[in-house]
Amino acid sequence: MAFRDVLDIVVQAGKGGDGAMSFLRLKYMPKGGPDGGHGGVGGSVFLEAIDDISSLDRLVGKRLYKAGTGQQGEGRNKAGAKGQDLTIYVPVGTVAYDRDSGEVLADLLEVGQRALVAKGGMGGRGNSSFATAKRRAPRFAEFGTRGERRKLRLELRTIADVGLVGYPNAGKSSLLAALSNARPQIASYPFTTLSPNLGVVERGLERATLADIPGIIEGASEGKGLGLEFLRHISRTRLLIYVLDITEAPVEVLASLQDEIHEYDKNLLMLPALIALNKIDLTTKDEVREEIAELTPAGLPVVAVSALEGVGLSEMRDALFDLLPQRPQLKPLKAAPKTVTVDHIRVGRDESGRGWYVFGKELEAIVSRFDPSNREAVAYLQYHFSSLGVNKLLKKAGAQDGDNVQIGGAVFDYFDEDKAKAAEQ
Repeated sequence: MAFRDVLDIVVQAGKGGDGAMSFLRLKYMPKGGPDGGHGGVGGSVFLEAIDDISSLDRLVGKRLYKAGTGQQGEGRNKAGAKGQDLTIYVPVGTVAYDRDSGEVLADLLEVGQRALVAKGGMGGRGNSSFATAKRRAPRFAEFGTRGERRKLRLELRTIADVGLVGYPNAGKSSLLAALSNARPQIASYPFTTLSPNLGVVERGLERATLADIPGIIEGASEGKGLGLEFLRHISRTRLLIYVLDITEAPVEVLASLQDEIHEYDKNLLMLPALIALNKIDLTTKDEVREEIAELTPAGLPVVAVSALEGVGLSEMRDALFDLLPQRPQLKPLKAAPKTVTVDHIRVGRDESGRGWYVFGKELEAIVSRFDPSNREAVAYLQYHFSSLGVNKLLKKAGAQDGDNVQIGGAVFDYFDEDKAKAAEQ
């Protein structure tokens, strides 16, 4: 299976359970009060970071991830069971974006870190919650709300101490294998490395992780080749090692690599760095000295190595640990500011001209929680319509008694409150 470091999925949290409509019935209490219990909360969807770079691959092929539904409430005020939460395991270093808004929902920087990405729906209230001095036997209950549904983009950014930077076939994989315990796939053709290879380098009690990431090419910062995958993965390293093939104009190659990195994120060029002048077994000592002299003006330490023959590896290891800065406290990516909107209520005519539409998030959310065919539930809703000013808006728009009023998925009859009060007097 091909390595994936960007993946789009959909997560669906569970719906909340409906509240129960029930009345207490005992042998010596044939007409007990309402005792309908609340519905259970819907299950939520979480992401959890694990130490496995291939775990994003295992999500390929499945698009929708659903948490459990909350159970319905029961009589005797028994609440429904909570819906089962769903945990999706992703590699440490994964960033989750909301594909619709671009908001950063999670940036998992440590193994075991969890993040909520879709919240379960609320459970509906049972009829016992609607009992009052005037309404002693409510024959309606509340529906549970839907759980959140999100389109996610998961983006893996490898967390390693040292990133190996170089064009394809520069010998990065060979150098990683020679310096560490990694055993990457190695062959003498471009793009052998199609996924990040990680290894551990040691010097006494000191340890550091190295990442050999897909080879960069010219135009990488514009998304060509495997470039963006490469550049994304070096964004969290503490030290860069430019791996240059001594037989391929290393001075020009270094300049080209730095140009690509600058175009992607100029701050990466501020990281400590050194040059591994590789494949010195293919040339003479005099040519090695000449290339080192030409690279010196770049201002970076240069270590001549042959990953194939094991030459210069001790010097490479010492230079790496001497330059490696202390591990900083990684900061998660900042979330994009959420759009804040005021929930306005808007009234409009339907296409037939005989009815009305009422729009408003809060209002539609209230209506969705009740059965519009239940008279008592409708009477309860009418109170909310009046308190939110819906009736006044409809009257101002020209609504007449008996007109149809659609709110969300329900249709109600409009009546003029002022006329009704006047008639009572």
